[in-house]
Amino acid sequence: MASADLRDELSCSICTDIYTDPVTLPCGHNYCQGCIGKTWDWQEGIDEDPSCPECRRRYRRRPELVRNLRLRKMTEQLQSTGNRNCSIHHELLKYYCYVDGVCVCASCDLVGDHRGHKVELLGEASEKKKEKLRNVLDKLTSEREETEKRVQSLQENRREGPERAAGDTETVTALFRDIREQLEALEKRVLSEISRQEDEFSLTITDLIQQLEIKNNELSRKIHHIEELCSMADPLTVLQDQESDGAAIYGAEGGDNEDRERDDMKVPGIWDVDLISETLLTGLAGIVTGVKGKIYGQEVTDMLLDINTAGNNVSISGDRKTVTFSHTDQHNPSAPGRFQYPQVLTTRSFPSGRHHWDVEGSESGTWGVGVSYPSIERGWDQSCIGNNNKSWCLYRWYNNIYTVRHDSNDNKLPHVSSCNRIRISLDYEAGRLSFYELSDPIRHLHTFTATFTEPLHAVFWVGGEGTWVRIIS
Repeated sequence: MASADLRDELSCSICTDIYTDPVTLPCGHNYCQGCIGKTWDWQEGIDEDPSCPECRRRYRRRPELVRNLRLRKMTEQLQSTGNRNCSIHHELLKYYCYVDGVCVCASCDLVGDHRGHKVELLGEASEKKKEKLRNVLDKLTSEREETEKRVQSLQENRREGPERAAGDTETVTALFRDIREQLEALEKRVLSEISRQEDEFSLTITDLIQQLEIKNNELSRKIHHIEELCSMADPLTVLQDQESDGAAIYGAEGGDNEDRERDDMKVPGIWDVDLISETLLTGLAGIVTGVKGKIYGQEVTDMLLDINTAGNNVSISGDRKTVTFSHTDQHNPSAPGRFQYPQVLTTRSFPSGRHHWDVEGSESGTWGVGVSYPSIERGWDQSCIGNNNKSWCLYRWYNNIYTVRHDSNDNKLPHVSSCNRIRISLDYEAGRLSFYELSDPIRHLHTFTATFTEPLHAVFWVGGEGTWVRIIS
């Protein structure tokens, strides 16, 4: 009954509901700010002076409305206590049960279904949840900032695409000007590849931006929701919010998903001039062998394996072009640069320039090809190619799956191996290391981007009895 009387006292006489933003007139009567405003609008519409609906006091012009903060606080307290009693014992909800995740009264804790459960006072439990939510908020805010930076970077990359396409088109057109009669069909093929890459690049970037914008909107919504919870004074409302519970779990366990998601949304290479070049060179064959150096870079013809770096479980062929795995210890003489793993470097190094070389691997077993600084570790642990920040590797596994590895970070490629020949393309100054499968047509597998700081050596790894890799160019 007392509650009903209090509700009557806190009700607006115009809308007969609990006050919303209550204001006080000079006569002392209270109304919702919106209700009295609409009433005076109606009175002005029929040429009446504004008046108080209760005492009928009239004013020549609308008086200044004073917000009744005390009344507003009372209405908020009334509304917040409407569901504070236990539905079973009709007692005030006082504790939070961590076992069932609900608010309970003293009787629930002592003799009810929650007896023996871990409980805590609502205020203390609310503060703990707020602390978790603040951590989630910091994490979400940081992720939103990173997302915005990635969107900006993608937009810049998208703007650069047409310029690069125009430059490549001009280069290829100039190349074919001298040999037009014999190579018109090939020129069309190359220009078509450029156009395809431009379209594919633009569509990929646009799709990534759309995904990130959708994600950014969702992050903003979550942040706004959590900010509202963190600013609420009522612990019960905070604790009963189920959506924020999911956000708290996200803050505690979302790291792996974030990493996978970042991997899934990596920015594609800006432009694959190497693939365009290889398409061109395949068609040119022996007619324009001189073009190969102009477009692609120097072909490596003097690459040999460095016997002094070969691990004891590999054998090197007489021409120093093939490395083969063997379970039999080769008893190689001790050398400071010798690997403990079944891998080997080349004697040739690349301190600058653009180069490419072709290799062939066995159909069975697992093998890897890549590049490495000469300062790579030679013992176990971090010496295997790709397991450190001094080497980059493409692995071809026994199940015909490709992976790439650098600094111990593995990425599985979507391609299934269709041939055993690989082309490695290095542009030292541009910081690009690309891998191509020499299938028909040639297929781009992966491109690493880095700022190279030491000369690079080609490196080969083999695993499994009889597995081999051979330098073929």
